[in-house]
Amino acid sequence: MEKIDAVITWVDGSEPNYKLKLEENLKNKKIINRQYTQANEIDFCVASIIKFAPFVRKIFIVTDKQKPRFSGIRHMVSLEKIEIIDHEEIFRDNLDCMPSFNIRSIDALLFKIKNLSDKFIYFNDDMFLIKETTKEDWFKDNKAVLTGSWAKTYNKQLIKTISHKIKNLLNIRPSFNAAQSKAANIVGFHNKYFKSFHCGRPQIKSVIKDFYDKNPQRLTNQIRYKFRDGRQYMPYSLCWHLLIKENLYVESSTNKLVEINKSRNLSAKKLEKILKSIDSKAEVKFLNIQDLNMAEPETQQVFQNWFIKKLNS
Repeated sequence: MEKIDAVITWVDGSEPNYKLKLEENLKNKKIINRQYTQANEIDFCVASIIKFAPFVRKIFIVTDKQKPRFSGIRHMVSLEKIEIIDHEEIFRDNLDCMPSFNIRSIDALLFKIKNLSDKFIYFNDDMFLIKETTKEDWFKDNKAVLTGSWAKTYNKQLIKTISHKIKNLLNIRPSFNAAQSKAANIVGFHNKYFKSFHCGRPQIKSVIKDFYDKNPQRLTNQIRYKFRDGRQYMPYSLCWHLLIKENLYVESSTNKLVEINKSRNLSAKKLEKILKSIDSKAEVKFLNIQDLNMAEPETQQVFQNWFIKKLNS
């Protein structure tokens, strides 16, 4: 039977030792509260994979000398599939680049996880499955199923190119889409790129490893940044465009996904209304809810109650 694993990147930004290490490496301490606090999303991400992707062999959680407590889900799902991977393992050949607080550096090294299956699904901890999925939702006929749409690359859009350069100069958080466009450029797509949305992303380890074996300096340059930098590309998007180039992909419609942006601005009542509308859409299997860690406690509780019902159904 073909093995498919899941990989989740996660840190608990409220943990004292982690905060201290972050402060020692960070000049702009405002980022601590914005980017690294938690709302226990990891519990629900893991539980959703266990329940709604039962074919997944192992769930690797890549973190920085931490371990999730799973206090909210321990009684609902078995945690036997979980394996904790420390940053030191994937940075073992590049320890001088540690510590890293940069998801784009960390993501580039996921292929170095020991015993990781060749086909795997990459998740952030704010990505959730809400209905049962099959292997064919992720890999079909040995090809990765890519959920997204085509867009013009940034080098073909003057305004976006200028905006991206200004952000780099002002040290503003680099654009998510610009990093995908950059990945496409590296592979040879100079007019368009396949734009990923916020849901699980199928990857093929051997394709990634082969690229870096042939282009080791790309990897070295990518992982040297401890924080996100506009000169970096999006590693999973690099993999996707390599797969597209080799015709190892299938395009999937985005109607299986709902993204809730800026949930920090939503009242509990508004979020409840959105979640009810999701329940009425039979085709939706993937949910992304951003900034839940910055939402009001009542809003967070609405999501948690709704999701627990999903897990118990």
